[in-house]
Amino acid sequence: LVWRNPSGDPIRELRFHLYLNAFKNNRTTFMRESGGQLRRDMAGKRPDDWGWIDVLSMKTPDGRDLKPGARFVQPDGNDPDDETVLAVPLSAPVASHGTITLDIRFRSKLPKIFARTGFVRDYFLVGQWFPKIGVYEPAGMRQRAAGGWNCHAFHANSEFYADFGNWDVSITVPSNFIVGATGKRGSEAKNGTRTTYRYVQDRVHDFAWTADPRWLVTEFT
Repeated sequence: LVWRNPSGDPIRELRFHLYLNAFKNNRTTFMRESGGQLRRDMAGKRPDDWGWIDVLSMKTPDGRDLKPGARFVQPDGNDPDDETVLAVPLSAPVASHGTITLDIRFRSKLPKIFARTGFVRDYFLVGQWFPKIGVYEPAGMRQRAAGGWNCHAFHANSEFYADFGNWDVSITVPSNFIVGATGKRGSEAKNGTRTTYRYVQDRVHDFAWTADPRWLVTEFT
């Protein structure tokens, strides 16, 4: 992740959405508010039906790992068990209009498909699957009196809010799977029984993908 500070403030803490943790158990903000249902579709109830995301490390270019200092926060003041927002204190502030580069390693487990993400058998709809930086709003943006993070928990009735960014994503899957993803496919490379597809897209605010061995591909001009 390369993140640019859009404000004149020194930023001493980053905030990330960990959206998949909304499906971690029945105590999250999303599950409590939705009752485990959305548009007459029901969330899974077995242990294998839950989804989650674990941040393993978050390193600066000099090798310093910020993960040990990270903590879950509840910016909306409810559901202390909710783990969909991660606050990460920085060892040094990001200067006004400066940038920070982080190498983030994480592991995600998709839930049984529900609420625009998940899997069933060998069909995968991969949304909200990575630690996603929140939006830092400078003073004056949307009538803010002071700069601050806009990084809410995952609610049952809310939309996703993010900065626009440039994406370069490589996806490795079994070679019999057909992949569709955000952006333009730049390359593909087969290695044994697996194929890696690379997608590049500038100026969008999210990246999602899907995979299934039964997809049909139609190309036209």
